[in-house]
Amino acid sequence: MRVWSRVALVVVLLLSASTGFADHFHADCPLSLADSTPAATDFELSPHGVFRFGSLVFALRGQILTTYSPNDVGNLVIAREDFVGSMAAREIEGGVAFGGGFLYISSEAGLEVYDLRNVRVGGTAPVLVSRTPNVHYRRMTVSGNRLAGLYPSTDYPCYPVDNFSSPLCRNTIDILDISSPAAPFRVGQIPSNISDSARGLNDVKFIGGRLVAVSEQALMAFDVTNPAAPVITAVEAAPGKWLVTNGTNWVGVGNDLTIDVFSVRPGLSPFFVRTNLLTAPLYLTIERGNNIRFSRFAFYDEQNARLVTLVDEIDPMTLKAARTIAFDVFDFTVIQFEGEAERIYEDVTLVNDDERKYDPVAVGAYVYVVGEETGVQSWGACGVVTGRIELDSPAYLTCGGAEIHGWVTGRQKIVNVELFLDATSLGAATLGGPLRYDVSSSTPVSQWRINVNLDNTARGEYQLRAIGTDALGNRRQFANKRLFFAGPGQNCTVPRRRAVR
Repeated sequence: MRVWSRVALVVVLLLSASTGFADHFHADCPLSLADSTPAATDFELSPHGVFRFGSLVFALRGQILTTYSPNDVGNLVIAREDFVGSMAAREIEGGVAFGGGFLYISSEAGLEVYDLRNVRVGGTAPVLVSRTPNVHYRRMTVSGNRLAGLYPSTDYPCYPVDNFSSPLCRNTIDILDISSPAAPFRVGQIPSNISDSARGLNDVKFIGGRLVAVSEQALMAFDVTNPAAPVITAVEAAPGKWLVTNGTNWVGVGNDLTIDVFSVRPGLSPFFVRTNLLTAPLYLTIERGNNIRFSRFAFYDEQNARLVTLVDEIDPMTLKAARTIAFDVFDFTVIQFEGEAERIYEDVTLVNDDERKYDPVAVGAYVYVVGEETGVQSWGACGVVTGRIELDSPAYLTCGGAEIHGWVTGRQKIVNVELFLDATSLGAATLGGPLRYDVSSSTPVSQWRINVNLDNTARGEYQLRAIGTDALGNRRQFANKRLFFAGPGQNCTVPRRRAVR
């Protein structure tokens, strides 16, 4: 009887917390596809990445470097696009890092350095500064005039059984001096047999003035003030396959189904303090034949205190990612209550594209990601406005006029929604109706609808764009659909006549 009373007490506390604090203690908003820039080059050509540089965003995909700048509705527009013909890299999993206006790319061709400081509207194309042969990294991190590179143990054909008695499958972190990008040179190394805890090094980041690495056995911090003689300063029993960090005081240690979260305290002891353990949303495996795992491509959005992760489906034949099935965003401003799916401190957003996505980067209210097939996509959150267009194909439009509808929300009340087909306005939508409680959001989710007639739209691909305006006058594009119209006479469906009784 005593046991049941305790269970009842726990249930009452959880219910009261989830109802009494529902508005405050709830993750922000689900992501919604706001815009998509078609792929300009084959994804298999070379490494990839998305980087912020002042007000610009660089997206590398193959030998194409696209430079974006935000427009008046918060959407990224192409400022310039450069074909980097001098690039020798041809490796999808190659290492890519950015720092101080320089882009660093490592592959089987070595280490290539490009100067992007003058890549802007009216500027110049990327300039090859140097190419250093005979180095090959898949994980790289840059801080000041230091670059650390590593070929991870996870990509080796064998497992590092013993660092000391066996030389098999050892790997090494190289520390390079990049004070002169035209002539990078190695100034130090950290071998995987420097300690038994260092066995099988998998990823490396500069955090709070220390070089932090994760291995098959532990999370470690190194003092590399003298890179020729690195010193281990902290060890935490947290094995992992990859790292995500804000670069100053926070790090997540990623594995297939968990992310171990630590606070990093430079100059204090202990250096690492465990704060959270995040787990993958296993309900995504329902009616799915393959297993899932966290992608190693994750981003910590310090401005909004949220961790943006991707969830991949695993190919059982290769044990590599087959496709990305969802964004999983963790909000660290929300208390870590459990007992719900999705949990109140996370937002899971399913994606429909049959492809793998890479390199999420948060810029303001948007998350930018590189898709194998779709190119560069921007996904909006409800910092200003977010929502969705609930139309998958023109085949769902009825001839003679049809309704397009969706939902919208934001921190401020949304007062207007406009729909555009490319740059042509289709008019203002009607807001109203019952709130959408099926959408996980800390703010009220409103419905919108608009009647359109697109029967005579010329054959071709178009962007259907939704732009919302909130009560403070902020105007943002919040949803985007790429639709192919077959041409007049084929752009809609004639409804079947109903039987007359």
